Amino acid sequence: MGKLEDRTTHLPNDGIQPIPSPNPDKTTKPRRLHEKWLCTLPEDTIIIYTDGSQLPDGGTGCGWAVFRKNPELLQLSEGHYHLGKRAAVFDAELHAVQEATSSLLTTISPRVEVYICIDNKAAIDTLSFNKSNHEYARRTLAHIEQLRLLGWRIRTVWCPSHCDIPGNDYADALAKQGAAGHTPCQYATTTKTWLLTQARSQLLRRWKAELPLSAPSFKFPDHLRDVEWRETRALWRVFSNRSPSDPHPNEADDLCPCGKDTNSSLHLLRDCTLLETHRARLLASTVGDIQNSDFITNPKNFLPLRLFLRATGLGHTKLLCFDRTHTTNDNASDDCESDNSGSPEPDFGVFEI
Repeated sequence: MGKLEDRTTHLPNDGIQPIPSPNPDKTTKPRRLHEKWLCTLPEDTIIIYTDGSQLPDGGTGCGWAVFRKNPELLQLSEGHYHLGKRAAVFDAELHAVQEATSSLLTTISPRVEVYICIDNKAAIDTLSFNKSNHEYARRTLAHIEQLRLLGWRIRTVWCPSHCDIPGNDYADALAKQGAAGHTPCQYATTTKTWLLTQARSQLLRRWKAELPLSAPSFKFPDHLRDVEWRETRALWRVFSNRSPSDPHPNEADDLCPCGKDTNSSLHLLRDCTLLETHRARLLASTVGDIQNSDFITNPKNFLPLRLFLRATGLGHTKLLCFDRTHTTNDNASDDCESDNSGSPEPDFGVFEI
């Protein structure tokens, strides 16, 4: 695993305040507007371009180039570092600023304005306010505090990437060299951002394997915000075939009481002949094909689905209320209320994982 990122140490450093970018976006004459902004800067101003990069094999690197306006841009220094395969591009963006500004600690140049051109807005925001205590940001801000004490005035500014801006393109090339390296720099760690990215990727892979027809979303559906938790739980239990009616993953599949297929939430919702009356009422009030996974997630279908799950108990409890016409079903409960009843008492039991 290697050294883990330290987010426990706290340093009382002020952030770097960004200035409004001369570029409103990446499409509106990005190079022209950036060069026009450079022309407005006084001579001897320090302009720093930084970037991070990651190769398909996971290798991550950062690069930076330091210039002085005199009156054209005169390069003072450049560099790149390899951060290993357990850091995100965001981490590399932050570390590039630390490395770029460290050279100013020993220079004898006049203390002037310094503008750090960064193409990652999240990195700019973190350097402005390091609320999550990122180690790379914390180390960078410690450097910046020393520079301030020496008289430097430092600001960040957003610079569009891959828009033919020479300084940014050069930093990008340097970052790619760093990513292709083999020996990590002394500050290389396994970062929390990388760990979270890996967890998210694993979730997406598992989701695709379990539900290949459903696209995952990390946004809570707006139409479910004011609905009781047990009702949303019933809906997603049915959607994922993990309701009390489904066999445990370690158990063999049971035959549905209708005798047509194995017992599962989706079979009960879509095809079970013992729920034909309830299903007919559901289909009369919904849109789309019930055999499609989008049928359950369609906001227009939620209220009828909610009533269907209430009336049958599907998603709520293992003991279902089948149609009254099917009296031969041994699992049909004599205690079920009429088809127009409210929600059966949920069997909370043990939560499925």
